[in-house]
Amino acid sequence: MNATVDTASGFQAPRRPTLPSPFALPLKLIPSPVHSIALTTALNVLFAASIREGEFEFLRDRVLAIQVRDAKVEYRIRFAGATGFVPGSIEQSPELTIGGTIYDFLALATRREDSDTLFFNRRVVMEGDTALGLELKNWLDGMDLEAAGGPLPSLLRAANGLMGAYERFSGN
Repeated sequence: MNATVDTASGFQAPRRPTLPSPFALPLKLIPSPVHSIALTTALNVLFAASIREGEFEFLRDRVLAIQVRDAKVEYRIRFAGATGFVPGSIEQSPELTIGGTIYDFLALATRREDSDTLFFNRRVVMEGDTALGLELKNWLDGMDLEAAGGPLPSLLRAANGLMGAYERFSGN
């Protein structure tokens, strides 16, 4: 089993997968605005009902940056009310930056790992407006994924299955 060891405490944590560099390179070559357009389009489809119900009003006109460290990609998004999510401008400073690896974001989204554990162990890191970050985290924690409807529950079940298969084959 691959693991990382904290030499100060002797604690041994399982090694988490990261995206191999050859797969990250093509993603890095795509301009950030293109990534942000793709993400906002997906968010608007996946959360259409929540957008209609006004559940994201706490994010209105707030710029968020999402940094996927192992893919070397940054997304900038903003919630624009009834329009839904729109790409944030590179020139706008984000009010909240959330960073992690693909695996850790998937662990958070699928609830494979507790969000508090991911944040307290600094596997997923929030910087900037901590009150906004806490509100977003609480919204995500309180969301009923199965009741979300649309393609989201199926996508999350598929991601959870892929993560489980990876863990079984890698020995993690």
